Amino acid sequence: MAARSADRILDDLVQGKGRGAPQRRKLVANKDRNWLLALMLHSCAKHAEGAKLSDLESTIVAAFRKNGYTDQEIKQQGQLDAKVPKQLRDEMFPRRFAQLDVKQSYTMKDLERDAPGIVKSVLEMPTVTHIDVPAIHAGTATLADFRLPPRALLGDHASGMTVALEQDAAAAAPASSRVTIKATSFKCIDRQTDSVFGPANEPYWIFGSLGGGTAVTTRSRIFEDVDSGESRTFSATDGCIWGQNCAAQALPDGEVGSLVSLWEHDEGNSEKIRAGVAVAFAAAAGVLAATGVAAWIAAVVAGVGAAIGWLLGFLDDDNIADQTFVFSRDVVLKQLPNVGSSFNVTRRFTDGDGDYTLNLRVARAT
Repeated sequence: MAARSADRILDDLVQGKGRGAPQRRKLVANKDRNWLLALMLHSCAKHAEGAKLSDLESTIVAAFRKNGYTDQEIKQQGQLDAKVPKQLRDEMFPRRFAQLDVKQSYTMKDLERDAPGIVKSVLEMPTVTHIDVPAIHAGTATLADFRLPPRALLGDHASGMTVALEQDAAAAAPASSRVTIKATSFKCIDRQTDSVFGPANEPYWIFGSLGGGTAVTTRSRIFEDVDSGESRTFSATDGCIWGQNCAAQALPDGEVGSLVSLWEHDEGNSEKIRAGVAVAFAAAAGVLAATGVAAWIAAVVAGVGAAIGWLLGFLDDDNIADQTFVFSRDVVLKQLPNVGSSFNVTRRFTDGDGDYTLNLRVARAT
């Protein structure tokens, strides 16, 4: 089947029909995390108009250029933004960002001012699970006490977040300890049933982490002919979340945010997929570095998830769901007191149609 044009994809999204219906539902349900997407589209729209760019807008346009987008492709994103009706903008963007137009500038200072409200809204989303790390270490709570969102709620939002932070945590291992965070396997509980697809799905996974000014992004291979009830494993060099090429690396000081996003391959070009992921993380890293706002990496990485959903959606692949993890080096190392120790994490990825579970392994190498 031929890929849909960008205008056709946008029309399906605006009308809420066909493959655009779940895309619209996800954008509206996750409105609070769509602030970065709004800024990226706003910057592209100003570039398309030849308007003077602010420091933040210039940072975003530069991220597109540095990661393989041509000026025409950047302008195309701006032209798409101009075609989004006001009603849909109001539904899918936080109020401050829905009101942006090409006559306005949005600066790093503006973002510093708005950051506390962005963080508050993102962390209050109903699909966020806050782990009380001090209570677990004190023995007054266990991980089982912190229930993950039910399937129906995850299906509505097609996203979730787990936050595990502890102020002034003292790690049980040296800060220089090297760790890997890696996907090991997944299970397809129910494949997507969109009529575009054949009798089995072709899923792939996008992994990205941001911390200490460093962004690491990888994409898994495309797993062919995956049907309901089937499980697949990642190779030793596939599924890397922390540690480029799955090599163990030290975690940076401060907060770390990791995004895992599940996609169904249809018509998307693999190089454009790589570029879209890289653009979103590069823009986020630039925002973090320039604003200097502390303790808001959760909102930034959640924003990256929304931006990737938009950019790759216009490449005509389909986002199933994503999960965000926010943690610190010391919290992780407290769980890995010895070289060779590890722990596993399982998360569900569903949009109410496709339904998968992913197994992750966090291990200390040195």
